[in-house]
Amino acid sequence: MTAKKPKVEFNSMGESGNIYYILALVRAVMRKLNRITEYNEIYCAVTTSRSYTEALGHIRQKIDLVDLDGKF
Repeated sequence: MTAKKPKVEFNSMGESGNIYYILALVRAVMRKLNRITEYNEIYCAVTTSRSYTEALGHIRQKIDLVDLDGKF
């Protein structure tokens, strides 16, 4: 049985849409769940991504990422 994905909400049209802001939100959630190794994998994948959309895709593999503005 796989663990339920933690949920992170952001506004793509606001400051929380910045990829590093999103990573900070993800890091906080993953630290609370004691899953920092998984966060490190996400961080490496995001920082080597070629686009914003690709970076969000990497995050979504482990996180239920919700854009409250509905763009991504």
